[in-house]
Amino acid sequence: MSQLSAAEIERKAQQVLRNAGALTIPVDLDRVLESLNVRVHEEDMDDETAGVLIVKDAQRHVLVNKEHPKNRKRFTIAHELGHLVLHDDEANGDSSGQRMFIDRQIRVYQRVGEASSAVYNQEGSLTSVQQEREANSFAACLLMPAPHVMTAGLERDLFDEISVASLARNFEVSEQAMSIRLQQLQVLAVVGLPAEATASTPPPAAV
Repeated sequence: MSQLSAAEIERKAQQVLRNAGALTIPVDLDRVLESLNVRVHEEDMDDETAGVLIVKDAQRHVLVNKEHPKNRKRFTIAHELGHLVLHDDEANGDSSGQRMFIDRQIRVYQRVGEASSAVYNQEGSLTSVQQEREANSFAACLLMPAPHVMTAGLERDLFDEISVASLARNFEVSEQAMSIRLQQLQVLAVVGLPAEATASTPPPAAV
C-alpha cells in the first residue's frame, strides 16, 4: 500500500466536511457520520481499546469506548472515519485492494494503544502502523480544519498554555492535539514537544 501524503489526507478530510456541510467549529460529527452513513455505538471495552470500525456491505458502524472522555471519543470516531475514507477499498469503489475480511464480508479495524504501538506489527494485526498514523492525521484534519485553525490561531495571542487550551475547547479537542496541529500548520512553535510527536499526528489518549 502506498503512503498517503499529508496534503492528500488534508484534501480528503476537507472534502468529507464539504460533503457533510459541516463547515463550522466545533465540527459537527453527527452531520459527518450521517453523510458517510455511519452509526456510532458506545460500548464497554477495555481501557486500551478506543474504538472499532466494522463495515459489512452498506452497513458501517463505529464502536467507541463509552468510558473515555468526550474529546477522546470525538478523536476516536474521527480516527475510525479515517480508516473508512482512506483505507476501506470497497467503501471507496475499489474492491481490488487486499483487506482483512471476517466472514468474507466484514472488514474490522481495531484501535489499540498508540499509533506506533508494536501491536500493529504483530502477525494477524488488522491495520498497520502506517494506516494508524494516516487515520490519526485524518482525524486531526477533520476535527481541526486547517483554514479554521490558522485563522483562529493568528487572531489569538498564543504565548501560553491558557490560550492554546481555550482554542482547544472551541474545537472540542485535547490541548495536546491542538498544540501539535498548531505546530504542524506552523502557527505555533511548541516548546518542549518531543520531536517524534511533531512528526506524526495526535495520539488518541490525549484528553
